Amino acid sequence: MRIKRLEDSLAQRIAAGEVIERPASVVKELIENALDASAQGIAIELHEGGRRRIAVRDDGEGMAVDDLRVCVEKHTTSKIATQEDLDRIATLGFRGEALASIAAVSRLRIVSLARGEATAHEVRVEGGRATPPSPAARGQGTTVDVEDLFFNLPARARFLASPRTEFFHCNRVIHRLALAAPRVGWSLRHDDRSVFDAPAAGELLDRIAQLYGAQIARSLIPIEAEDGDVRVTGYVSGPEVKRGNRRDQLFCVNGRPVDDRALRYVLASAYHGILRPGSYALAVIRVDLPAHSVDVNVHPRKEEIRFAQPRRVQDVLSRALGRALSSRYVVSSLGSAPTADADRRVPSSPMGHGQAALDLDLARAAAGQQVERDREKVRVGGDRRVIGALQDTYLLVEAPDGLEVVDQHIAHERILYEALRAQLRNGEVSTQRFLLPVRLELPFEVAEVVTAEREALARVGIVLDAFGGGTFLLREYPGLLAEKQAQYGFDDVVGELVEPLLHEDRLETALFDELLARLACGAAVKAGERLPLAEQQTLVDRLMALDNPYTCPHGRPIVFAISREELDRRFHRH
Repeated sequence: MRIKRLEDSLAQRIAAGEVIERPASVVKELIENALDASAQGIAIELHEGGRRRIAVRDDGEGMAVDDLRVCVEKHTTSKIATQEDLDRIATLGFRGEALASIAAVSRLRIVSLARGEATAHEVRVEGGRATPPSPAARGQGTTVDVEDLFFNLPARARFLASPRTEFFHCNRVIHRLALAAPRVGWSLRHDDRSVFDAPAAGELLDRIAQLYGAQIARSLIPIEAEDGDVRVTGYVSGPEVKRGNRRDQLFCVNGRPVDDRALRYVLASAYHGILRPGSYALAVIRVDLPAHSVDVNVHPRKEEIRFAQPRRVQDVLSRALGRALSSRYVVSSLGSAPTADADRRVPSSPMGHGQAALDLDLARAAAGQQVERDREKVRVGGDRRVIGALQDTYLLVEAPDGLEVVDQHIAHERILYEALRAQLRNGEVSTQRFLLPVRLELPFEVAEVVTAEREALARVGIVLDAFGGGTFLLREYPGLLAEKQAQYGFDDVVGELVEPLLHEDRLETALFDELLARLACGAAVKAGERLPLAEQQTLVDRLMALDNPYTCPHGRPIVFAISREELDRRFHRH
């Protein structure tokens, strides 16, 4: 076949596929245009999940009649003009493809009134063919009405999901952009039903409350760190609020929601040992830096970015998360607290401006005060005094601001884990060589894995000789753990190490962290084991000297607290 130039209409439909994948893609592009136009209020209306109709109305700057005439042509934009502009993009949209791509695969109507003009105008486009602008009625701003998406691409239309699924994707886009722009008011209707109506919020925490509920918002931990012109702020959840996926994790770079694998990895790493594997934090994180320090022109739908100094940004985020997650914010309260499933879905009505708003104001004030206290506070044993133990399992500790209950097994596990990890970071785990090797007999399937992974086990201090038939001689064991573990036996703990070794896709660092956690768990003092008061106090002192004394390596809470104020309230001491 001879090479020939594609017809313009066909080429435009093909190009539109790079930008417009489904109704949610249209919603995203139109909202970004509205935000770039300085809109203070955005109303979205969807029918059949956006398959039949998408309408986005804003009160932004609007377009003059001459701009309206060319805005649906390919590669037309008001946002960049020179190469220098491309190097410091500060707007959400800039490619000049959105409206032209939408117009190529739908029946499109745009009505707009620019600031200072007396009459609005409209244009209509069907399959890429536009009508001249004509007078219309509306106030300042722009309305974009998209009907019958992919009407001229039946193959693409057949691949759309059900209206319910398409609405889910649209709602997710709107949700993320609403979090990215809290000072903008939002409303969403689907099939003539109001889904949510969120007034402009003064702060990000107010917008989080509108979308997730005030209870979740009050439980979140503020984060903040900066390095020169790179600043990270936002809110993350403690161990009591968790999700089964990353859907409720949002990163905004200069106001743009993005998907960045490195930032996601930093967030996941910060929660290692706080959340169990398979659980994910709720997080809304803003990264602000100069526009020339980030390249947003690396993805057709502008969903991925590239930092000029990625390590610097990651370090600032890591510092912000580390400071927040090693603070007392991650201590679980014995009072009422949100659960993993609490306020999971977006509410159908907004948070009011009564008690819920007052509660958030109080929460913000308390959060600020707590951050300052944590920054000034140095954890020492002169802070906490063990006053007893409950059933030889839970240590009762008098703390400066109330009572804390410490699980002695999990506390000891955390201490041992941190000590082992420090040794591994310094090169190797110190071992104790047995004068007489310990004979281990392991099940066949366990023995096979242990034989294959003897080198990995040696890295964490377990040195074994294989004798065949599932029999091993244990010659060395981590010195910190050997004496205590000898009381419980070595067979079970070595067998339990097989599970993480079976996951071939795990990073080596994660693998060894899991090995260390399991070793520490095996050797830690057990629930029901009686400790003298002096040992109880030493355990608490060593725990509070750690960077993170509040959760075990497997994500379980170590400390539950009840404040003096809560005690006074329960005993009616007002």
